[in-house]
Amino acid sequence: MKMKTKLIIATSVPGSLASLLKGQPKYLSKSYDVTLISSPGKEINNIKQYENVPVKSFKMSRQITLLEDLITLIKLTIYFSKTRPKIVHSYTPKAGLLVMFASYLSGVPHRFHSVVAMPLMEAIGFKKILLILTERITYLFSTKLFCNSKILRLYMANNLTNRPITVIWNGSMNGIDTKYYKNNLSPKKMANIRKKVDLTENNFIIMFVGRIVKDKGIDELIEAFINVENIHPEARLLLIGDYEEKLDPISERSRNYIEKRNTIINTGFKKDIREYLSIANLFILPSYREGLPHSLLEASCYNIPLIASNINGCNEIIEDRETGILIPPKNVEALTNAICELIDDKYLCTYLSSNLRNSVKKRFSQKIFYKHLIDEYNKEINRYVKFKF
Repeated sequence: MKMKTKLIIATSVPGSLASLLKGQPKYLSKSYDVTLISSPGKEINNIKQYENVPVKSFKMSRQITLLEDLITLIKLTIYFSKTRPKIVHSYTPKAGLLVMFASYLSGVPHRFHSVVAMPLMEAIGFKKILLILTERITYLFSTKLFCNSKILRLYMANNLTNRPITVIWNGSMNGIDTKYYKNNLSPKKMANIRKKVDLTENNFIIMFVGRIVKDKGIDELIEAFINVENIHPEARLLLIGDYEEKLDPISERSRNYIEKRNTIINTGFKKDIREYLSIANLFILPSYREGLPHSLLEASCYNIPLIASNINGCNEIIEDRETGILIPPKNVEALTNAICELIDDKYLCTYLSSNLRNSVKKRFSQKIFYKHLIDEYNKEINRYVKFKF
């Protein structure tokens, strides 16, 4: 019986495995001997059970922790030297830096790194210099670079590297499971969901999913919503995500408004957002930077009209005025006007949402994405074998 090729997939935090890469390790384990690596966390046991593959924990803080990072680098190098994987595939910046360096030191032949977002695009000063250096070191120790957005690939090619960069199929890091994200709830169940978060059928529900941080455009979203509810008192803002005080906090004004106004509902992070998608009238992502945002794919599966910043990733999912509305980032007036337009114009809402699910299913189906991903893995393995012999 032929032994499966050893594949290690690594992320900085287990949340990325539990949500953004959900299902991928399980699928790949049919063809590969898969092990996952991430930081310790409460999700680890659930990830093991769902993906049915081993998970190893190594501390990888998203912040700069030199001594801790050095210890983790040594531990990773020892681990790779003992287990001898053929492929190591890292996601997220910190995991990329530590895992690519450690796999290089331990002689792993195929070292893949996926760029899924680019924090340095909004950084300034010394922080930007440090982030650029981190990216370039990561790329130096990798043998292949992937990127989840075609326009982000251009940014990387123009600013960071002259190495080839591969976008798998039409982009994303995991495709979208259109069977999982499908609205099959009865009107009665949707009414119960609205009641659970103090919403009624008369409310126009504006939804955001993601980290409650500055570079997701939350400050602009809150200011725009203040303008909107003065015109449309039936409007409600439903936020699903956690604050990140240390890394990229929103303004104190926005925080106070979220916590004190009953027109804004903040549920915190939710592992499963499907029931909330089923009741949303509008989905907004006013981000400053993205890779290819999975939240827009999820909302598209529910045929929810979309408003998003005209940036890479968002404008690869949304066709302006055909499947959503694209607005300039950091523009409160444009965001306000777009929201009001969709509240007022029911025909436009219906038109924008009518073909969303079919469009996403055609371009980002998870099953087809996985086949393209395995093709890329096999292409590199076969190329290496031909070169070696």
